[in-house]
Amino acid sequence: NEYKSYLSYHSRSRIFAAFKNILETPRDIMASHTDVGSHMSSPMAFIFVFNLLLGAGALALPDAFSQAGYLSSTILLTILCFASFVTASFMCEGMAIANVLTKLSCPKKNDGPNSSAVSETDPLVNDSANYTESLQISQSQMSLGGSRYSFRINRRIEMAEMAEIFFNKVGVILFYIVVIIYLYGDLAIYTAAVPKSIANVTCHKDLFHKNEKMCWDGLSYNAAYSIYVIVYVAAIGSFVFFNAQKTSLLQITSSVLRHTSFFMMIVIALIRISGKKDIPKSSDIATFNFKKIPDFIGVSVYCFMCQHSLPSFITPMKRQSRATLVLFLALVACLAIYLLVCYTATFAFNDIVDVYTLNFAEYHVVPIRYFLQLYPVFCLSASYPIIGITLRNNLKTLFSKGEYPWVIDRIVFPLITVIPPTIIGLCTENVEVLVTYTGAFSGTAIQYIIPASFVLLGRRKIEEMFGREASTINKNHSIFRSNIWPVLLLVWSGLCMGFVIYYKISEAIHKT
Repeated sequence: NEYKSYLSYHSRSRIFAAFKNILETPRDIMASHTDVGSHMSSPMAFIFVFNLLLGAGALALPDAFSQAGYLSSTILLTILCFASFVTASFMCEGMAIANVLTKLSCPKKNDGPNSSAVSETDPLVNDSANYTESLQISQSQMSLGGSRYSFRINRRIEMAEMAEIFFNKVGVILFYIVVIIYLYGDLAIYTAAVPKSIANVTCHKDLFHKNEKMCWDGLSYNAAYSIYVIVYVAAIGSFVFFNAQKTSLLQITSSVLRHTSFFMMIVIALIRISGKKDIPKSSDIATFNFKKIPDFIGVSVYCFMCQHSLPSFITPMKRQSRATLVLFLALVACLAIYLLVCYTATFAFNDIVDVYTLNFAEYHVVPIRYFLQLYPVFCLSASYPIIGITLRNNLKTLFSKGEYPWVIDRIVFPLITVIPPTIIGLCTENVEVLVTYTGAFSGTAIQYIIPASFVLLGRRKIEEMFGREASTINKNHSIFRSNIWPVLLLVWSGLCMGFVIYYKISEAIHKT
């Protein structure tokens, strides 16, 4: 009965159908290319993960890096990159365990290549009494690497389904809440970043000395920004009322623009440093700034977010044993790019804007200037409808498991999805603050706490059912085999969130 209660998640097909695309965040450019039946080489998997990591969150990183001090920021960024690698390996192990448990709950249904599909006609509650019999698997059967109960990841199981497997009802609800907060934070970031970029191009605000300049017909920068927020949400947010899907062309275009813009920013900053004109003095560049570390932690956590999308590329990999190496190389490559962007920005500009592309507002080559300033407009606008639809579906499933009237389903929930981020965007244009809070809390939970919990609970369940021999059979077992590692990550996560909360409260008290 104990195992029946958590394995019976598979019968809740309506929940899984609603959450089929959960956590396919704006940086997830892989889902449309990684069907369960397809195969992916290790180099292609590396490219996908690298593109996933090098997302829009990096635009807020140079400012936070410079303010926290380049030496302390380098150390912290490296530690956070390593922590992300550890939890990514935990996700691989958790998916392998979840595949075994899924096969045990319904062996025939999950053996085929298209086993990720969930039928809408399946009953919400499975009354079958065959679970206990299906769990009577001997250790000798388990030790057969070629058996149907081997730990190969044959079925793509997203984080939402893993939560249904490993967590109890309270844990599942908390998981959904964390995801919803994270998605709201993402939408708020987009709602502020895009109008801010457009307003900067049209109004030419002095971003460094905070001087207001009029846009047209006596309209101030702040008024123009608010208008852009409303127009942007009305235009792009309208897609949340429908079921728009990602297209390969859109995501490939976004990826090309992303890499081109980062390359341009690095080259221009290097040219500026070599010219030694209007660059900061060595004495003005911070090495350590303890007070700004909480902001940097939140931004950095957001930049290394990849755990939510790992099922999309690990499942179809031809050689899943290389998944750990692929993750390691992708994270190290991304860390190198982040450090290169941040160091060139720190030593090239006296002041860095919270959306780094705006630092090139005065670049003398006009086409490049406008391309960099408008980069967030194109890339983030392509992602807003996807994450908005995902958030809408999350809200619908969290509040109820049944069907909704048309008005509530098509009008009320989309409005609940777009209105809160719009209000936040109207209240502040500070993208760094939004990224900090999103990354420091919900981002930390998704990146560290949830994967560590998955692997702790998964290992315990497998050992209870098959003994300690099961862990030696799992080829997708994390290289961090000791349970000390997930415990350390849970402690680390608590310290990071507590650190941010303490300094934010202290900062608020000092201001009053």
